[in-house]
Amino acid sequence: METDYYEILGVACEASSEDIRSAYFQAVRLFHPDANPSPQAHERFLRIQEAYGVLSTPHKRKEYDSQMPAESKISPIKVSIQYSRSAVQAISEPQFMYALVEFAGTQDLDSAQIPPTVYCIAIDRSTSMAGERMDMVKSNLMQFIRQLRPQDLIIIVTFSDRAEVVVPLSRVSDANRVDQEISMISTGGGTEIFRGLETGMNLLRVSRIGRSQRILILLTDGHTYGDEDDCYELARSAGAEGITIHGIGLGADWNDEFLDKLSTLAGGSATFISQGKDLKRFFESQARNSSILYSRNMRFEYEIGDNVELCYGYRLAPDTSPLVIENPLVFGNLFFGKTLRVLLEFRISPLPEETHFLRLAEGKLWVDLALSNNSAPKKLGFRLNRSVNQSMETELPNSALVDALARLTVYRMQEKARQEVVDGNIESASRHLQHLATHLLAAGDRDLAHAVLIEAEHIRQSRRFSQDGGKRIKYGTRSLIHFDELELDL
Repeated sequence: METDYYEILGVACEASSEDIRSAYFQAVRLFHPDANPSPQAHERFLRIQEAYGVLSTPHKRKEYDSQMPAESKISPIKVSIQYSRSAVQAISEPQFMYALVEFAGTQDLDSAQIPPTVYCIAIDRSTSMAGERMDMVKSNLMQFIRQLRPQDLIIIVTFSDRAEVVVPLSRVSDANRVDQEISMISTGGGTEIFRGLETGMNLLRVSRIGRSQRILILLTDGHTYGDEDDCYELARSAGAEGITIHGIGLGADWNDEFLDKLSTLAGGSATFISQGKDLKRFFESQARNSSILYSRNMRFEYEIGDNVELCYGYRLAPDTSPLVIENPLVFGNLFFGKTLRVLLEFRISPLPEETHFLRLAEGKLWVDLALSNNSAPKKLGFRLNRSVNQSMETELPNSALVDALARLTVYRMQEKARQEVVDGNIESASRHLQHLATHLLAAGDRDLAHAVLIEAEHIRQSRRFSQDGGKRIKYGTRSLIHFDELELDL
């Protein structure tokens, strides 16, 4: 069928008559010629009228549905959205709107379809990795391989100022041979992360087995110099191809902003490792929580409404990571039996008096079903809209959203302090860290609170965060979020 009336209105095929009517009136407010005189809006308005004329008439909708392909009648993704307020208030000052979005798969998993996972481990072998640090990586990597499923596969790459394939694509059942190759890894040279990433990516591209899940785990203890933008472009390509990148920072000297952005662009997350037990815990979590991929690296290609700015985004589950605010907005992977949850923050400028409806963000959600026989990603309509009221009564927001914001506030306190240090507002940064320590003490985390107070004194003396303390606070507060444990009633 050339025209998808459900997509035009932005509703699922199983939408009720009330859902269709509500979506129609929202769309009309945006694209009616009286509200939007552009030629593109007029054409969109005519299509909306046509779609509503069919879907709002029972016998026409029945006839239309009978012509739809069977696979088009059920959306592969269930989307639930909870807003911080039921409507935007028409006021003469900026305001914020929060959207808590939950994605879940609608298809069941056939146990006969469970594919293997291909892991590529890219290890920084620069001179700074010599000694205990490399020994820690080797021993924990050997244990990790023995915890994987028999059908999984492993690739190991090392890099410094050049990359080397230590273990080509191998089954984990060949662990003894792999151990021998790992034990022979030596150190030397500088750190050029792009070389390791590129080699690992190329091997994962040619090593795809059926519908296998592909994960690249990058371990580094240092900065890369001059190739950051190339690494970001490679990460964007990885995300689009369904390859997940997890960044592991060892010690205190690596670039956390770089590794965060790199991992998030490819649907993964960054982790701070200060000692061997942290790395052991990470690998055990990877092996234990090895989930079956439902949709590869979902992303939102969007347009923002007038007087609206998307300020902040955070992935709450299945793992936690700040989102990179760019277009498309990468949400990450969706797994069978799990939910993908994101929190979005919109800043709304003062609205013209005649505004009755506000488009926050509207566009296409890219869904790439991992086990589908059809390799082409689906593009689903996805809209975040709110009505505008001249006067509003006080209302209590959804408790799950309040809880999410409260937990995230602790992490954002240290973000604010970091920015204030960059801006030279040292006293304000120190006060924010002291407030953060108070929150942590109230939550019972005395060790992290103590580290925060030490760092507050450090920035007063040196006017900057310490390498070790800054990372402990950043990733320590992030680990406290635990949004995967929230019970969301959306």
